[in-house]
Amino acid sequence: MKRSRIRQPMDPSLAVAAALAVILAVALPLPAMSGPQEADDLRGLLAPDELLRPDAMLGALISIEVDREIEADALVAELRRFTAWRTRRDVALDNLAALYVDMDLLFNTGDSGERDLESEDLEERISDAEGRVKILGDQGRALRLRIEASRQRLAALSQRANQLVGMLPADTDSLTGVWDVRFIPTRENGVFTIFQNGTLITGEYVLDGGWHGSLQGTVVGGKIFLERIDAVKGRFADLTGRIDSAGLGIRGTWNERDLTANRATEGSWVASKRRRGTAAP
Repeated sequence: MKRSRIRQPMDPSLAVAAALAVILAVALPLPAMSGPQEADDLRGLLAPDELLRPDAMLGALISIEVDREIEADALVAELRRFTAWRTRRDVALDNLAALYVDMDLLFNTGDSGERDLESEDLEERISDAEGRVKILGDQGRALRLRIEASRQRLAALSQRANQLVGMLPADTDSLTGVWDVRFIPTRENGVFTIFQNGTLITGEYVLDGGWHGSLQGTVVGGKIFLERIDAVKGRFADLTGRIDSAGLGIRGTWNERDLTANRATEGSWVASKRRRGTAAP
């Protein structure tokens, strides 16, 4: 792997400001674009040039990934509520249907005196059941609207992330970019945003369940060494890996520092680099 050109580190305050500016820029509606000029047009929307620094864009990307994780969790919760609502709806409809059957039978049998008394009671129960069905219908419509809105927000966040990924340097000799990762045997999935400056690696990560933090390490001779620093637990795990010949994939092993944890504390991991035009999973 070729060494990328070493540059002076960016002032942290400027990096934060640049990242926030990128986030605000991609949050605004973008005009429809297609063809080879798309990336150049997007670059113009994100002027000044300082906003195009890879580390600034990676900061914006990790913020988008956090938002996607939160939105995905919210969608799962809404889908669970929808499943529970569907059960309540079916029970209410079955109850109403049974009351209608009882009313039909009542009018075909019995004397008029008993029928009038029972009919009055059934009419009241049917009215209550119909009201319950109407309330559940309104709740169902509201749930469906919220689910659809959540799906649209997820799609919009993915589109914004893909636009920024397409603007990152296409140089496969550098690890700078967004990587989709999977840990085995814990089956955790997530995203690494990595910035390479010479042999030094810095970055951030987001994993299933809301885990997030920073990354730091080195890359030498096609091998990568990373330290995963959790935002809550601190120095959490060490990762080593080998980069494939195309510079687009990594396979390696990981070891967790907390050996007393009631779960797997070592295993393997794989990562694949997102490229221009590749949709976020």
